[in-house]
Amino acid sequence: MRIFDFFKKKNNQTEINKREVLTLEKPDFTEVNLKKLEEYYDWSLKYGNREINLDLNFEIESTNELEINKIIDFVNSIPEFDCQNQHYIKADLGQDVSITSEYLNFYLDELEENELAGIIDLNDDKNSRISLLMEKLNLIRVGIYPQASFFATFDYSIDINGAACDQLLVLNINQDGTLDYITWES
Repeated sequence: MRIFDFFKKKNNQTEINKREVLTLEKPDFTEVNLKKLEEYYDWSLKYGNREINLDLNFEIESTNELEINKIIDFVNSIPEFDCQNQHYIKADLGQDVSITSEYLNFYLDELEENELAGIIDLNDDKNSRISLLMEKLNLIRVGIYPQASFFATFDYSIDINGAACDQLLVLNINQDGTLDYITWES
């Protein structure tokens, strides 16, 4: 291992550890009647120093304990999936055709300098504005869809004046955390 590889590995590990320290408040699944499911359940949960919305969406009328336990395991893994999603976002940004790049450039094009200065440090000469803006992406919602072609939707946004913007970078992932696709929604 070269010396620079050691530091790169250590920095990547630090980044992962920083993401993993976020803890997620657990939702109360006792209201979910397995024999008579509602189409939609939702919770506001504390995630680190923020709140996120969690919703559970069913297309069936009943389920079993094994299926609900898979959902609970997935919910318990949201902090790890969030960290993994950050890697998907960075990888997408590096592509020639990138939804992430289009999404972040939207802010750079649409916001006035003073609005942008409220989000990122415009005097930072070491990092590009797009990378500084990417660091400001926050997870605001996780939607779980057990019967869909993907298992969950992770919505990310950037805060403007202390509130999440309605422009969303959306990652749809499978139950095992693999990326299905990234899109931009408003």
